[in-house]
Amino acid sequence: MTPLPPEQVLAAIDTIPSLPAVVTELLLQLDDDDVDLARVGRKIAADPALTARVLRLANSSFYGLQRQVATPDEAVAVLGLHNLRRLVATAAIMGKLPIGPDSAIAFEPYWRHAIGTALCAKGIAAQIGRNPESAYVAGLLHDIGRLVLATRFGDRYKRALQRHRADDMQMVEAEKAELGLDHAMVGAAMARHWNFPEPIRQVIARHHDTDRPALDTMVMVVHAADSLAHALDFEGAGNALVPPIQQHARDRLELHEEQLRAVADHADQEFALACSMLQ
Repeated sequence: MTPLPPEQVLAAIDTIPSLPAVVTELLLQLDDDDVDLARVGRKIAADPALTARVLRLANSSFYGLQRQVATPDEAVAVLGLHNLRRLVATAAIMGKLPIGPDSAIAFEPYWRHAIGTALCAKGIAAQIGRNPESAYVAGLLHDIGRLVLATRFGDRYKRALQRHRADDMQMVEAEKAELGLDHAMVGAAMARHWNFPEPIRQVIARHHDTDRPALDTMVMVVHAADSLAHALDFEGAGNALVPPIQQHARDRLELHEEQLRAVADHADQEFALACSMLQ
């Protein structure tokens, strides 16, 4: 079957609603810990749908709160900036790109892989002296192109998944064969549409293609984290086709196998609790 014209796929992005301004603001301030949390709480409260999702996630067992929080102000006060940033980003994207019964992928496997990649990225960043919080958020968002393709072009994406499994084809190649573009290309367009900061745009666009000297090191971090998350099979796919860590990324990160194993072990230990927010 002929792949879809790329312009048809990219046009679907224009139909996706913008993220709440508070989400963009928190992402643009990833490296800034001097954020007015009271103001953030007020902005969340101004969006009823976002408020509902934030409170549901905040009251999950992941955060282990002694009592349930009932307002965004309480959530902000109890969770702190780093947890709040992760939670708000997750809640907003779940709302804008919901995985429904007609989607080509299931809710839990997608978000399990996203969280697993985020945990691995946080660990790798800590090993090389980069901001673990920025790495976590970048890892969490790296595959948003898959959400666009799976929710807007479900039948085509199902065929891409079938190619991937039946022909031992890397997922990005199967996507291009069916849809004309892969999820990294579509994710990059989505990141521009949502006004993500440039480092996160780079991660989303290039996490499968690290052989470019000018790329930010965070691309290498998430690329390696994605490979580790697949190897650990956080999504439960049982798929033996694990994308390797490219040599260029290995050279830039300068991580030994023992360090990668330590990152993987720590992420594996944190994973079950982190995923409790999905329940």
